[in-house]
Amino acid sequence: MSVPTVSRARAWTPSGLARQADEWRRCGDVLDGELAVAFRAVDGTRDHWGGDAAESARRRGEEIRGLGVRAVSVLGSAADAAHGAVPRLERTRAEVLSAAGDAQAAGFDVGDDGEVAPSAAMTAVLSSTFGFAGARAFGVLAQRAVQHGAVLRAALGALGAADEAARSAVASAFALLPRDGRGAVWDGVVPVPLPPPRDASAAENRRWWDALTPGQQRGIPADDVGSRDGVPADARHRANLDRLPVVRDELMGIQKSLADSIVRLDGSGAQVAYRRLADVTDRIADLDAVAGAVRDHPDRRLLLLDAYSGAQVRAAVAVGDPDTADHVAVTTPGMNTTVRSSLGSMVDEASLLREEASNQLRDNGSDDTVATIAWIGYDPPRTAGNLTDVATGGVAVASASRARDGGRDLARFYDGLGAAHTGSDPHVTAIGHSYGSVTTGLALREPGRHPVDDVVVYGSPGLVGTRSPADLGLGPGRLYEMTADGDVVARLGRFGPRPDTVDGVVHLSTAATVVDGTERAGASGHSEYARPDAGGRLRTSGYNLAAVVAGLPGNVVLVDGGTPVPANSVAP
Repeated sequence: MSVPTVSRARAWTPSGLARQADEWRRCGDVLDGELAVAFRAVDGTRDHWGGDAAESARRRGEEIRGLGVRAVSVLGSAADAAHGAVPRLERTRAEVLSAAGDAQAAGFDVGDDGEVAPSAAMTAVLSSTFGFAGARAFGVLAQRAVQHGAVLRAALGALGAADEAARSAVASAFALLPRDGRGAVWDGVVPVPLPPPRDASAAENRRWWDALTPGQQRGIPADDVGSRDGVPADARHRANLDRLPVVRDELMGIQKSLADSIVRLDGSGAQVAYRRLADVTDRIADLDAVAGAVRDHPDRRLLLLDAYSGAQVRAAVAVGDPDTADHVAVTTPGMNTTVRSSLGSMVDEASLLREEASNQLRDNGSDDTVATIAWIGYDPPRTAGNLTDVATGGVAVASASRARDGGRDLARFYDGLGAAHTGSDPHVTAIGHSYGSVTTGLALREPGRHPVDDVVVYGSPGLVGTRSPADLGLGPGRLYEMTADGDVVARLGRFGPRPDTVDGVVHLSTAATVVDGTERAGASGHSEYARPDAGGRLRTSGYNLAAVVAGLPGNVVLVDGGTPVPANSVAP
């Protein structure tokens, strides 16, 4: 018996088993009706067909009728077994969700395996408490965490037992299916291959997905599909859309429990509850931003939705179909980026980038397609203050640890683009802004060969250990950088060599210019690179991004006004 996880319990819908039971019973009723019609016709042959051959045919007909009646009975028994299992599954699932919700409402972090531990907010509050009182408080917290964990793991075990009992009952019913004269028999309950581990490679995820039948794919819990790199984009999108309201309702329930508990708490307990309440409220706002980014936009796909793993909701939205596009771009943002404050504008910028790249391809005589992705799949560092504070304090004191953690997930996301693609190897561009460029660079340095062809970093505070494009697995002329006037962050070199000083890097212009008769505004400071101007047109920097994304290096505008390769050449 396999013990389910908290996330899988959230994704399970026992009512789906009830619907399947109803379908088995419907199939049995249809088969029973068809058998009755068929064998009335067989019996009717006695009036006009005689002899040994006729009797042999009628005997065979009776044998087939017996097999059919047995199958009808088995379908009814399987439906009864499934319906009988649903209440226990619903009850034990509710116990899991209740135990997890109680632990979270009390301010604890809940692991997917049922482990419960004091949250970062709890630790932050108690770290300022010294002496005996502090030690005693930590001891009480540890004891409560153990208690919550024991309840949750017991509930998970009960859910696993209920699931196994349901499987066994349904399998036992189908085991009674009759064999025909050739020994053939239905397979009954066919176990669905379990999903690979959460940290599995994109290739492993794709092999698992392709091994499933279409019916099995539809039956996989949404939580096991939506954020799994390598699974087709449309399947991930559907799963994440299904999960979005479910997760929001869960967080709303936790929010209510926390609000109710605050009135009964005081001192450090109330502080922890207030911090937890603020965190949950922020996550709900994150989910609302995700819904707003994809609602009423049929050309967008929600490729990532993770409300629990990080310091904020994590999400990725594609504009266009990355599984079929010839050119795919992924943008990773930097410090202080949150889903609630930034996803909407990032996706809008991705739409403009896709449109400009497509226009450049068309003007170049190409019918290639483009997909652009806004990826907030990690926890960028946060700091308070204005831009100067961020540059001189925030980035300066930030470490590369979050970039390293995010880089591992980003690397798997890049791999997933290739694994899920339906055609030949797509042209992939990685784009990193500010601290996101650090994350991008570290993702490209992960072990194994990555599928990224071109990289553009802008406003970068440094690329860890990068002395040439080859350090990032790139060929000559495939690493681009932009540094705008007044961008103090791009001149820090906090996390390694400044990209504008690295040998072999192509330096793209951010100044105002005219390209093919179109005036392009310049970018200044740290935040204007990908943003449109007041008229809604991409700036020179945005035009350059689109040229790289389209695989048209001859179109880019360099800092000296030149071009790095002959115009109208398309990158392979």
